Amino acid sequence: MKRYAFLYNPAAQGGKSGVKLERLREFISEFEDACLFHSQDIGDITDFIEQNFDEFDVFVACGGDGTVREVAATLINTHKQMGIIPLGTGNDLCKTLNIPVKLEQSFSVLKQENAVSIDVGQCNNFIFLNSLGFGFDGLTNRYALQLKHLHPFLTYAISALKAVINHTSFEVTIIKKENISKEHAIMFSLANGRVEGGSFWIAPNASITDGKLNAILIKPIAKWIIPVLLPLFLFKKSHLIPQVKSAKIEKLSLNFNGDVDIHADGEVIENRSNKFIISLEANALEVICPPTII
Repeated sequence: MKRYAFLYNPAAQGGKSGVKLERLREFISEFEDACLFHSQDIGDITDFIEQNFDEFDVFVACGGDGTVREVAATLINTHKQMGIIPLGTGNDLCKTLNIPVKLEQSFSVLKQENAVSIDVGQCNNFIFLNSLGFGFDGLTNRYALQLKHLHPFLTYAISALKAVINHTSFEVTIIKKENISKEHAIMFSLANGRVEGGSFWIAPNASITDGKLNAILIKPIAKWIIPVLLPLFLFKKSHLIPQVKSAKIEKLSLNFNGDVDIHADGEVIENRSNKFIISLEANALEVICPPTII
């Protein structure tokens, strides 16, 4: 019998996840000798895993993509497994892993104990599981942190429209093996998963198990036309936008000409460097999810 530790982040979904806490306790009570840990501050979950690493077989992230990322960071390349009970705003990784948002269904997936080894992205000194974004989507996520009281779709839709008004273009030098190119862009993203911002399909054909990242570059677009084009990301049609370029990569380096907004799995990254080395570690993390992911 596997031993489960459920790691709950009360700050998930802007603090609204607390309404599900009692039901969470009910479902957890069905697991023998399971533990429910309440995070109180940044780093608490990491400390708990490190201090209780040998006591449990599965560490379950009960929160949003940020909570998932924190749990994963300690479990990479270990024999321990990660489970996910999605309680966040976007729950983007779960859409790629086909983990349902409803509590009863996500616990049902957990009980099936099917584990898949997924790829993990690495950028400088931090990881990402779903996506890493520079520019427009980084700014969108910065705004989204201020609007967690709204419905998830509205949070990201309003944040994207604010980013339309306030974003600026940048110049980035892309180094991939022996190839060096310089691009003028408003966004550069590395997608391991398929969805950003809850509903925006940034890389509809991405696979989290193929050992590759989807690199998405968006060249400058007139600001007035971006709101017209954004719905194409909702309906998996971004390839119809001429300014959107994509490619599969395993490793690259990025040098930006100035400061740029950055997010990793929806969390804003405050970074003073303009140089980034990005790679992917294949099959580095075991996650309990349905066996139907690509």
